[in-house]
Amino acid sequence: MNASSTTPLKVSQVSQPGSRRFRLSLAVLTLTTTAFAIWLFIWSLGDISKNPATWLLVPLFALLVLIISFSFWTSTLGLWLTITQRRQSTSTSQASHSSLPRTAILMPVYNETPASVFANVQAMIESLATTPHAADFDLFVLSDTTNPDIWLEEERMWGRLCQRLTGPTNVFYRRRPKNTARKAGNIADFCERWGTQYDLMIVLDADSVMDGQTMVEMARRMQDDPALGILQVPPVPVNRLSFFARLQQFSARLYSPVHMEGFSSWASFDSNYWGHNAIIRVAPFIDHCGLPTLPGVAPLGGEILSHDFVEAALMARGGWKVALAHDLAGSYEECPTTLLDYAKRDQRWCQGNLQHMRLIISEGLRPISRLHLAMGVMSYLASPLWLLFTLLGLLAMAIDGIWLGSTQERISGLVVFAFTMFLLMAPKVWSLVALAFDRPRREQFGGWSKIIPSVLIETAASVLVAPIMMLFHTRFVISTLLGEKVQWNAQNRGDGDIDFLAACRVFGPHTLTGLVGSALILFFAPGLFLWLSPILLGLSLTIPFSRILGSVELGQWLAHRRLLLIPEESELTPILKLQQRALEQHEQYANAHDRSQLLGELLSDPGFQALHASILQQTAAGLPAPEAKVREWTQAILTQGPESLSVEDRRQLLLDREALRELHIQYRVRQLHPEQAATASPM
Repeated sequence: MNASSTTPLKVSQVSQPGSRRFRLSLAVLTLTTTAFAIWLFIWSLGDISKNPATWLLVPLFALLVLIISFSFWTSTLGLWLTITQRRQSTSTSQASHSSLPRTAILMPVYNETPASVFANVQAMIESLATTPHAADFDLFVLSDTTNPDIWLEEERMWGRLCQRLTGPTNVFYRRRPKNTARKAGNIADFCERWGTQYDLMIVLDADSVMDGQTMVEMARRMQDDPALGILQVPPVPVNRLSFFARLQQFSARLYSPVHMEGFSSWASFDSNYWGHNAIIRVAPFIDHCGLPTLPGVAPLGGEILSHDFVEAALMARGGWKVALAHDLAGSYEECPTTLLDYAKRDQRWCQGNLQHMRLIISEGLRPISRLHLAMGVMSYLASPLWLLFTLLGLLAMAIDGIWLGSTQERISGLVVFAFTMFLLMAPKVWSLVALAFDRPRREQFGGWSKIIPSVLIETAASVLVAPIMMLFHTRFVISTLLGEKVQWNAQNRGDGDIDFLAACRVFGPHTLTGLVGSALILFFAPGLFLWLSPILLGLSLTIPFSRILGSVELGQWLAHRRLLLIPEESELTPILKLQQRALEQHEQYANAHDRSQLLGELLSDPGFQALHASILQQTAAGLPAPEAKVREWTQAILTQGPESLSVEDRRQLLLDREALRELHIQYRVRQLHPEQAATASPM
């Protein structure tokens, strides 16, 4: 029987043993800690009835400390499970099967660097070839690329890769003429065209790479559990060189495992989906995960932008399990390399997550799914709430006319601050405690002599970055609520410093806020400056700090001293070795072929012409252009060269099979017999 058509058991019937106990314990501990923190805070305020500003401080603090407490106890639970269970990362299983369900590997791309994309494709195909199940997988490059030069380079590299690969895994390429609904629409288009041919699909991002053994194990787990709808494998950020990127890689690699252990214990089979590096059962995805169009206009209405949380909630609502395979290794991605790129990505995510406010109360969603959606919303609302809390605190002091209060009030304020910082910082300490019980993993990070200074560097950088992102998130939330839409463009995935003028333009408001705030505090309440210095210092130094974070030289200087080291830098895993070798090959090929000349190559090379025509034909993507426009293009190309066409004209021409065929003939005649072509009139 086709595995994808199996009727699922209800999630309540298949919940992981102990998950209800973990949820109850987490809820009790979180609420108890929050109540204690609120009591401490009210105690520190004294008689709050006389100051109206403090009336708002208490509920704000309660909400913010609730979020912190929940994260603290999730990590604490993760530490306990890590120590007691000593789970080891794996990428294979002892069980074996003669065959696996038919699985499609999907790599959606949008104006990405083709050399990097197809290096990842090649690495995964070669890795699958080392397993006995390579024939059970097909890989699809699903292009939404709008740049015609990148489009042609994608086709050229795909054709070249297909000629070189000899394994049983097929590699297909499809480009949509219109990128409707972005990545979610791209995946939906695949499901409509080819979804019935596959039981499972592994969804990737353009920068994703996964080990073949890991993909085989993912498919095996889906086969063994017919009620499993989505299995998410946490991706590890790797390969980036800047200081900021290496900070992210180090923190994710060191701190995430403990948190993921705790998250998985209570989320159980009501877990979440992060949009990539996950395997999905195709039939229920088609049946249950069609995304609704939200009423109203963008940014809060219209198409759902952050589709992954919503698809996980819809899959769970349909009675299918959504699980986290946090024990699997071999799943990788890349991260932003500068603070500016990081902020741009967060702005897109902020707009998408704020849409989820309208979905939390959707009919039929499971309570845990509503919690996941709420957590996504609060990850961005927390910043303006913290800013409001800080400003209200200063206002309360101004109303009282007392900036530091009595000795007792200072001590009580210090107690509240220390307790809050403990809740915030303890999860990092828990990760170090877990590392103390795992010597092999500790050595992969360089040993304690490298881990401790690396943690101090990461923590100091995080303290300075936090107020910068607080202002960014506050602006993103306000602009979204006011109706400002953000463009979801291709991400910058390369390493490179941010230039000084760009830093001044983007981070000038942060710097001005920090300097003005510092001046006001020093003038009116100098005793508070030390308390607020982490915020004020981070904001005042944003411009030079953003350039330091983007420095590749500093990142490599630290790498040479084995600081901020991750295990994948100590020793490349097999899939990353394959990726590195493939990237060198594809970059060498790309450098030898000028992308801007590819339209000319298409018109002169019969093989390239046939390849492009077959792609258009097989995806039914050919769109004939008006005859007058074709004559205009022909005249320009034959007299001035293909590069004379505008970007939009090249894009339209590449969709017209018949016009390209005629142009190919005339262009070839002009190349082979220039003396005849000189006397001929174009079309």
